[in-house]
Amino acid sequence: MRQLMHSFEGLAAPGAVLDAVRRGEIAAFCLFRHWNVQSPAQVRELTASLRSAAEQGGQLPPLIGIDQEGGQLIAICEGATELPGNMALGATRSPELAEQAGEVLGRELLAMGINLDFVPSMDVSVNPANVALGTRSFGDDPQLVAQLGAALIRGLQRAGALATAKHFPGLGDTAVDSHYAVPVVAHDIQRLREVEMSPFQAAIRAGTAAIMVGHVLATALDDQNVASVSPAVLRLLRQEFGFGELVMTDAMDMQAVTHLGYRQSVEAALQAGVDLALLAHLPDQLALADALRGRENPEAVRRIRSAQSKIPATQPPLDVIGCAEHRRIAQEIADRSITLVCDAGRLPLHAKPETAIVVITPYPENLTPADTSADGQILLAEAIRQRHRNVQLLQFRRGASESQIAEVAQAALAADIVIVGTVSADRDPAQAALVNRLHTNGKAPIVVALRTPYDLTVFPSVETYLCAYGIRPVTVEAVARVLFGEIAPVGTLPCRVLAR
Repeated sequence: MRQLMHSFEGLAAPGAVLDAVRRGEIAAFCLFRHWNVQSPAQVRELTASLRSAAEQGGQLPPLIGIDQEGGQLIAICEGATELPGNMALGATRSPELAEQAGEVLGRELLAMGINLDFVPSMDVSVNPANVALGTRSFGDDPQLVAQLGAALIRGLQRAGALATAKHFPGLGDTAVDSHYAVPVVAHDIQRLREVEMSPFQAAIRAGTAAIMVGHVLATALDDQNVASVSPAVLRLLRQEFGFGELVMTDAMDMQAVTHLGYRQSVEAALQAGVDLALLAHLPDQLALADALRGRENPEAVRRIRSAQSKIPATQPPLDVIGCAEHRRIAQEIADRSITLVCDAGRLPLHAKPETAIVVITPYPENLTPADTSADGQILLAEAIRQRHRNVQLLQFRRGASESQIAEVAQAALAADIVIVGTVSADRDPAQAALVNRLHTNGKAPIVVALRTPYDLTVFPSVETYLCAYGIRPVTVEAVARVLFGEIAPVGTLPCRVLAR
């Protein structure tokens, strides 16, 4: 059953999976960081085994996809270039940098044998409460999202990988994570066309190889079914938007669809008109494929084979991964994204050797399953320490108790300069309490939002506030450069922050 995108657990493909590839029963795979990734070399060996099995059976090479977005969601970090995410690109306002980011992603993934990237997110981030989306959106302006998303698509596909615009018809204005429940967009059809869906038309014009349909209930299009299992939504995409390429679902293990039943939800998606159902972590995938044998849609298979035929025959060498040029591009994106929202004349810092600086950051956590932040560290203090030796790091966990927050604030009293990195503080009373306590104590903290820019709404008295849109090493390096006047903060807010 070639319309299922399979996944498996292990750093090497199971024999039964390879046998199914040889027989032409599996045409597409999704790899996951926690199951399939140890290093770029190991991933290249894994994907080579899948391609070899297809060749042995006289089949086209399989589509092999992954979530390598940059920013908060990076499936492969081990040596790969850690790009800032889409919201950082939104702050740069630069289609050229978005295109270069796409090229970096495409070259590095192809070097590992991955030919389909689930990027870019074309969702318009108009709801600050949308934790699941976070910094994966370019911003809250449909035109900006369209422009930068199209540029990233062009860059990725020029490098030879296939792009996937997601999550049609758009889930930017939701506050519910589809991993756990059904998000609803209740806008009328005119609003959907002008805001949520217009970036996807730009993606189609840019030649995106695929579109991922989300598990979102857009009531003006279908008030009964989420988009991934909605014939009405698929008809709109095919007929009105004229998209004739690959259409796939978001992961079918999300609660927004699994309440229908595993098999029932997959069948509903296929009947609605998708070409590929992304099985993700659903159990017994080979058995499910066997149960659906003989139910392939010939047109869907044609589109799958068309996508397979676009896979490059040769791969870039492994040494392109994390190369100096790619790291330079990542740093330039980060440098040009840092946004100074307000300042009381404190920047740049002119710290004397004896000046005591305290840097306070939360421990990184995954705020949604579409997140790999917890696999890294927030190295803001280290970046500052490269420029000033007298630096103390204080850390705490999101949701910390009042006593824990009081302890951190007390420890910062002896500092001359207090710098606080926040991560979605607008959704975490502990971080808001800490910043406000520091302000009350007369420490006038410099606050750097390390995820979405909305944190200022919960501590509006802060006088120096920067937005960085991520926690990756290039991003905190860029923050340190701005703090010490090595570069100017030239980023522009990609989302409105209504606090002052």
